[in-house]
Amino acid sequence: MKKKFLEYLENNYNSFSNGYKKIIKFIKYNQNRLPFVNIKELAEETGTSPATITRFVKDTGFKGYTDFQKLFQRDVEDRSAPMKKLKSSIQEQKNDNILKTVIEKNIEILNEIDVDAVETKLDEAAEIIKNARKIYILGARGSYPLAHYLYYMLKELRDGIELLISGSSDFTDKLLHSQEDDVLVTISFYPYTNFSYQVIEYFAENKNKIITITDKEDSSLAMLSNLVITGENGGKAHTIIPAIAILNALSLKLGIINKVETLEKLEKVDKITTKFNIYREN
Repeated sequence: MKKKFLEYLENNYNSFSNGYKKIIKFIKYNQNRLPFVNIKELAEETGTSPATITRFVKDTGFKGYTDFQKLFQRDVEDRSAPMKKLKSSIQEQKNDNILKTVIEKNIEILNEIDVDAVETKLDEAAEIIKNARKIYILGARGSYPLAHYLYYMLKELRDGIELLISGSSDFTDKLLHSQEDDVLVTISFYPYTNFSYQVIEYFAENKNKIITITDKEDSSLAMLSNLVITGENGGKAHTIIPAIAILNALSLKLGIINKVETLEKLEKVDKITTKFNIYREN
C-alpha cells in the first residue's frame, strides 16, 4: 500500500498545490521520521499549517493524520526488529556455541531465500550490466564492505568499474564523466543513508539504469531503481551472508556470459601476480 501511495504522489506531483508539494517533498525524504512527527511539527518543518496537512491526508485517502502515520509505522517497526533481535541475542546468549548458533541461523536464512525469484532478477541484472559502458558501484556505511567486495570481483572480470565512496573527494569527478549508457549498482540495507539516496537520484535524473540490492521492495531507494533484488540482512541473525551469496552469484553469471573474455582476463591477472611475486607460496 505504501509503495502505491508514494507512486501516486510521484505521478501526480505537478497537479498538487504548492502547499501539498511541500508536504510531498518532506514525505519523499523523511519516510522514517513520519511516525514520530506530530501534525504541528510537520507543519513547521514544511512551512504549511495543520489545516493544510489535514486536508492533504484526507484528499489522498486517509481518515486523518493518525491513519496516515500508520502507513509508515509498520515499516519502521519491521526495520527496527533486526537490531532488537541482535540486542536480545547479546543479552540472552551465553558465551558458548556462538559460532554453531550463528552458522545454523545463517543456514536457515539462506534456505528461506526465494531462489527462483532472485535467480530471475540476477539474470536481468547480468544482462543490464553486460551492455553497460561503465558500472558504478555504491554502498555507504554498513553496506560499504559489500560494495567494495563486488567492486573487487567485477574489476577482475571487466574494465570500466568505479567504486563510489561517501566522503571521497573524487566521487564528484567520477559522476562528471558518467554517461547515459552507464549502470549504477547500489547495495544498501536499512538504515539507508542520504548519500546513497542522493547518488541514486542523480543517476535516475540522468536516465541511467539502476540496480539496487536491498532489503525492502518499497524502500525510498528501490522506488528510484529499475531493478530491485532483495535479500535478508537481519532478523534471525544480523548477517551479510545472504548478500554475499547474491553478489557471488551475480559475479559468476557475468563471468559466464563473457566466458572467453573473462578467462583471458583472469589468465592475465595470474601472469601479472606471478611476475611481481604478489603472493607467498606458504
